[in-house]
Amino acid sequence: KGLDMRIVFIISFIVNMILVAVGLVLCPGKVAIHFGIGGEPDSWAWAGVNALIMSGVNILIFVSFFFAIYLVRITPSRWINMPNKEYWLRPENRDKMESKLKPHLWRFGTLTLILLFIVNSLAIQANLSEPVRLREDIFLYSLGLYIAYVIYWCVKIMMAFRVPKEELR
Repeated sequence: KGLDMRIVFIISFIVNMILVAVGLVLCPGKVAIHFGIGGEPDSWAWAGVNALIMSGVNILIFVSFFFAIYLVRITPSRWINMPNKEYWLRPENRDKMESKLKPHLWRFGTLTLILLFIVNSLAIQANLSEPVRLREDIFLYSLGLYIAYVIYWCVKIMMAFRVPKEELR
């Protein structure tokens, strides 16, 4: 049946956390944490603070996507926005909706963590170079691919949560 996206999602989170630790060890005490046009650093912080922020972002992304389905269970229907929610949020359809939604969430979470991995890798590389400069071309290309994936993902969600034809009769 292919890759278990839940496992890939968990592994991508672990790899990102390892990268944060590697960056903490390799980078100087003060690191560029934000870059402007042209890849020029415009904000600096202590490497430990950067590692805490990056760890927090990784954990937030992981928890948000991993436990999103549980939030859907406890959130009132009026606060949920999804295609054909009147059909999919009926008690008799919720199990099917959850089983369809989980892999989509894990895929989206995995791609989000991959983008974060690329960004953190570029930041580490920039902080190890002299002068400090971000590879803006790789960043923009990665961001463009991510945005294209977001659009694709939204279309897939809309298609996945159409009302089944047998229900339309």
